[in-house]
Amino acid sequence: MSEVDFSSIGKTSQYIANQESATKKSNSSLDQSDFLKLLTTQLSNQDPSSPVDNNQMVGTMSQLSIVDNLSTITKGMDNMVNAISSSSVLSATSLVGRSVLADTSKCFFDGQNAITAQIDAGDGATDVKISITDANGSEVASYEAAAIDGKIDFSWDGLKNEETGETYPSGNYTIHATALQGDENVSLPVKGYATVGSVIIGTDTSNTKLNLIGVGEVALNKVEQVSL
Repeated sequence: MSEVDFSSIGKTSQYIANQESATKKSNSSLDQSDFLKLLTTQLSNQDPSSPVDNNQMVGTMSQLSIVDNLSTITKGMDNMVNAISSSSVLSATSLVGRSVLADTSKCFFDGQNAITAQIDAGDGATDVKISITDANGSEVASYEAAAIDGKIDFSWDGLKNEETGETYPSGNYTIHATALQGDENVSLPVKGYATVGSVIIGTDTSNTKLNLIGVGEVALNKVEQVSL
């Protein structure tokens, strides 16, 4: 009568294969304890006429200790990085209701509060023209400046009629900026400020998303500036 291996009852073939693989992997590696056992065995069975070189033995032990310490340090650094990343992700929830600078020229006007954007003129620009268009691409306002330099903040109050105080309807508006740099007519980079409506929590700052009202989603690590 053949013998039955009761240890395999209730276990799938895949589970058994995984266990055998893990055992082989564990048996194929040596740690500091294994090395000391081997060293003790070698010392107790060495040839008295040709003993083990003490300097070589000390050097080998030092190398093993260094490798073990480096492994411990690496694990500690990984844990620290993960902790910092998790803290940054959780802190993103405090941005809800705050205004952040996003890499988009599209802004949301709520019908009351002015919209603000950052225009980058680099080393300087002249004959600056700034225009605001609505969601249909129609121009609703325009402004001019003789010259600007570096990064400046531009605000539009949304006024349609200054005498009556009538404003344009709430919705998405886009800010455009053109200028002369040298003899060349160029479009200047525009980044708009937007209010954070909600946060989509991810595992790190690259896949944690801020949902900007009227603008859409932007990665947390793409936010350059936060304001009140």
